[in-house]
Amino acid sequence: MRSRTSATLLLLGTFLLGGISGVIGYHLYRSRIVYESMQRPQRPPGRRDVVEELAKGLGLDEGQKEKLRSIFAETRAKYQALERQVRPQYQAIHAETDEAIRSILTEEQKKRFDEIVRRDQNRRKPRPPGPMNGRPPDK
Repeated sequence: MRSRTSATLLLLGTFLLGGISGVIGYHLYRSRIVYESMQRPQRPPGRRDVVEELAKGLGLDEGQKEKLRSIFAETRAKYQALERQVRPQYQAIHAETDEAIRSILTEEQKKRFDEIVRRDQNRRKPRPPGPMNGRPPDK
């Protein structure tokens, strides 16, 4: 009987130590992830940062940097033109989707859905500055 009790206690102790080791390991892992995320830059590089980063990495001279800025400006204009062309189609699909959703809802659910949609629209933030969205970088 005593060896059975000892075996049970040994088994419970093993599980307990395994659980404690898991908790400590998880805590250390999470601490490292939080620390590493704090070391990364918080905002993605803007257009000026990309030009400077490429210039540094490729060893570009001032003339090449200016041409690179011009390339980004042309690309931005092309993306803006495409966005102006396609945006109405996206908006139409979005409106159709909202109407399809509304068609299956009760009146009370429609009110709540409209509130959710309003909240979502209010929550949307302007896009950050960058080479592809038409806003100049913050200085």
